[in-house]
Amino acid sequence: MSRCNRESAGLPAAVRRYLTAAAFVVPAALLSVAPTVASAAPRVVESFDAGTWAGWQQGLRRPAIVVFTTTDCAHCPAALAEIERQRRSHTPRAELLVVVMDGESDDASLLQQAHYRSADRLLAFDGPANRLRHSVNPGWIGVTPYVALLAGAAEPKFVMGVPDMAAWASFYASR
Repeated sequence: MSRCNRESAGLPAAVRRYLTAAAFVVPAALLSVAPTVASAAPRVVESFDAGTWAGWQQGLRRPAIVVFTTTDCAHCPAALAEIERQRRSHTPRAELLVVVMDGESDDASLLQQAHYRSADRLLAFDGPANRLRHSVNPGWIGVTPYVALLAGAAEPKFVMGVPDMAAWASFYASR
């Protein structure tokens, strides 16, 4: 491996200067990105109770993607990664709310799960799961990941798994 500041007979002086300068610019650029990624992680696990869903439908500050998950869901980490990738590709970014159906609001270990760190808010069911699922969508059979796309006054769009391109297009068009 060669170093940028190493003399090389094959490289013109201008190229050597450029490579030397680039060695200092790239790490600085990477450092400026790191704090924004780390600061997005939720700091507390909030309660998701009977009034939470109704409150979200009436007063969200911006469009939101709500992902209902469980701690034992094998597909949820990959689904959350794909949803986060999709979310980051559009501006302004929709809020990402992750609701853990089998977690506890006082379970700080949920905050340590890498796949929940992309969430703007992390919540856990607080009450009977069947009743809470029914309050979200009476047709939901409890399969996770279950995604709700909330865009302003429009009715929520519910999807089992990762939304397809048509669902994303509809969501972004209605914002």
